[in-house]
Amino acid sequence: MKYRPKHIAEYILLRSVAFVVCVLPYRAALGLGWGVGALAFFGFGFRRNKVLKRMRSVFGERYSEKEYRRMAWISCRNMVFSAIEVIRVPRVTREWCNSIFEYGESLEILKRYLAETEKGAIIALPHTGSWDLGGIAYSLNDVPTVIIPGRQSNPLANDYFDRVRRDRGINAFPRGDAGSTRKIMHAVRKGGVLAIMPDARMRTPGIEMPLLGGTANLGAGMATFARIAGVPIFPVMVTREGWTRHRIRPFPTVEPDMSLDKQADVQRMTAIVLKEFDREIQADPEQWFWFNSRWVLDPVAEPKKDSDDSDQ
Repeated sequence: MKYRPKHIAEYILLRSVAFVVCVLPYRAALGLGWGVGALAFFGFGFRRNKVLKRMRSVFGERYSEKEYRRMAWISCRNMVFSAIEVIRVPRVTREWCNSIFEYGESLEILKRYLAETEKGAIIALPHTGSWDLGGIAYSLNDVPTVIIPGRQSNPLANDYFDRVRRDRGINAFPRGDAGSTRKIMHAVRKGGVLAIMPDARMRTPGIEMPLLGGTANLGAGMATFARIAGVPIFPVMVTREGWTRHRIRPFPTVEPDMSLDKQADVQRMTAIVLKEFDREIQADPEQWFWFNSRWVLDPVAEPKKDSDDSDQ
């Protein structure tokens, strides 16, 4: 396969950054990220006004302008910190993860369920804290983790991240690949744990859910996989405490109800999980990823009509 010069240049840059970030001690690497984040947020205003507008639309008069700017900055800083942690994954170990994570009962509950049932499960987690590192921590603690990543436009970078995930025990089935859904279902039915984030906006019509005081168009994948595979959903939330401490909190397990119609059950399970996440995000806004290019409360675009239809 031939690679374009752009792909090669991007890959060299990626590996160079990864080398520096992995050589540095953890806190020093985050310090480097802090500088990059501060330059982007305060110097270049990276999505700053857009994020502030989103926050004001949700919270109105609840916070002062100073508080809004502080929350937006912390969210930006956490975004960069999370990227640094993803880049450092090749040197991450179970011992290191266990030294910076507080699992509470979340890991124990899940592992006990897996041991007792020999079935798979769904882990639902929102875009809070260092969600990717949380998945790595679970995988390194013998949870057979399955994810559905997006495919990178640069094939060299895509192959690199695939290798990193495999080395940390994560089984990835890229979104949109032929046969991915069937492979995911097979993995879950054989004891795999699918980690999925249900708080992202879908571009096409999905499930409409109350979120952040508005209505969000969300995906049905979390509940659909649970329903078809006949496995429970374990909602958890990853939060960052300071720079280097992480906490994973569990919420009540959600079971499929096979006495209900499939669509009604998918709607029910999604609503239960999102209600928990919505409350927590609103209580601690700076933990959430406000910088997503797809604002979760944006309405779904109406499909374009054919010119022939418009003439009729």
